[in-house]
Amino acid sequence: VGEEKHHGKREGHSNVEVLEEAKDVGEMGKLSKQLADRQDKVNRLTEELRLAEQVLSDFEAMEEAEVLRKGKAEMPAQVFTSTLPITRQTGEFLFTNEGEREDVTSLNPADIWATYGMTLTEVYDSLGKDNARAFLTSPYTARLPGGEALKDVVRRLEPFVVDHLERQRSPVVVVSHLGTLQVLYQYFVGVGSDVPFWKLDIPRGSVIQLVPHLFGFEERRFSFKGDGDKLERDKNDGGSTVHMVSHWETGN
Repeated sequence: VGEEKHHGKREGHSNVEVLEEAKDVGEMGKLSKQLADRQDKVNRLTEELRLAEQVLSDFEAMEEAEVLRKGKAEMPAQVFTSTLPITRQTGEFLFTNEGEREDVTSLNPADIWATYGMTLTEVYDSLGKDNARAFLTSPYTARLPGGEALKDVVRRLEPFVVDHLERQRSPVVVVSHLGTLQVLYQYFVGVGSDVPFWKLDIPRGSVIQLVPHLFGFEERRFSFKGDGDKLERDKNDGGSTVHMVSHWETGN
């Protein structure tokens, strides 16, 4: 009887050991699969890095004009304009045979409704003293009769940024108006909260190039002077500026 009891205990102990070993084998199998998946990912990233370095090496051996020509051919720009004729004509003039052009209402200037065509003095006179004071002290939320406030412009630009700009992998060109360009510039570059976007300096006839980096954007500005059908680059253009932070400032 004693031997049978002792034998039963040994069988029970063996069953426990078998279950523990099976569990260990299962865990080892999971770990092995995870390691294999990670190694595959490392191999893919290594190959992508090798190809990227090869492309970079090829570009470094080219002349600048050849790099631009090749870049335009392989990755043409996506051009967005407002629906107003002045921006559509600019987009067509500058990008006749390159990329795709699309006019979107989001890039239209703030709707000033009944005050369109008025001088600033006429607008203030039509508003009345109280409304004119509100327009001067709270330009972000003030709204002309029947028109839009700057706050409305920001809101209608948000979906355009998310759906059209941030998802693009090819170069993007935006031809628009001062107010909308100021909003887009502040969104991507980010400026201090003490600088409202409607006070940002974007000179007429200028081109602002934003090149994405790991923590922000590198900015270059180009100024052009128009003379009929000709455009001339301003020789006094400055160098580049690196912006390390970008954020959406709408509280000003």
